[in-house]
Amino acid sequence: MVALAAEARILARRPVKAGELIRLSEDVFIQISGVGPRRACLAAQTLLGKGVTALISWGIAGGLIFKHHPGSLVLPKAIIAADQSTYPVNSAWHERLCRQLRGHVGFHTEPVAESTSVLTSSEEKAALFRRTGAIAVDMESGAVAAVAHGAGVPYIAIRVIADPSNVAIPISALTVVDEFGQLRILKLIRGLVKHPTEVLTLARLSQNFRAAQTTLATVAQLVGNRFFVPE
Repeated sequence: MVALAAEARILARRPVKAGELIRLSEDVFIQISGVGPRRACLAAQTLLGKGVTALISWGIAGGLIFKHHPGSLVLPKAIIAADQSTYPVNSAWHERLCRQLRGHVGFHTEPVAESTSVLTSSEEKAALFRRTGAIAVDMESGAVAAVAHGAGVPYIAIRVIADPSNVAIPISALTVVDEFGQLRILKLIRGLVKHPTEVLTLARLSQNFRAAQTTLATVAQLVGNRFFVPE
């Protein structure tokens, strides 16, 4: 399950469409869900309806502690949902992933927390860290974990920090992309006309996103498509 088209392109290695169901190999599918827990839940259910027997949440995340920089890889052992439910990932699959990547790329295994909305300030991120102890946050992994738990299928998450804990996200950044992460050019222009000082922050966010994409691409290259089928 992948929220953004740009995240899916890394795995598909070709142009993709918003909302597309992609057959990556004989037994591996990618569903592009769009941002948010409701869409992620629907995407996970769609995949189960196709007969898949395991689920992965793949993509970017926000950092909740200062030491993690854009491009930091998080392979959480557990997901903490917005209702405080904790969903452990499949331990054997997780350990196999860690063995595959260890020595090639650094990673962290502390929990990822779910948020039902974008955390736009460092204060919001710090509050979520204090409440959960998680080191990263996204809006989809909790929903996918809940679906996997309900269906009794293995689940893991592969997430990379795009916006670190000390970076505030301007309001304009939330309106210039759609739910699949595709840029709305006219809204970008209008937003910068109203808030010209945000251009540097938007440029920094774009740079951070590219750093996260680089790490995701490294993971995809190291593990290969077959890895996404648990043993």
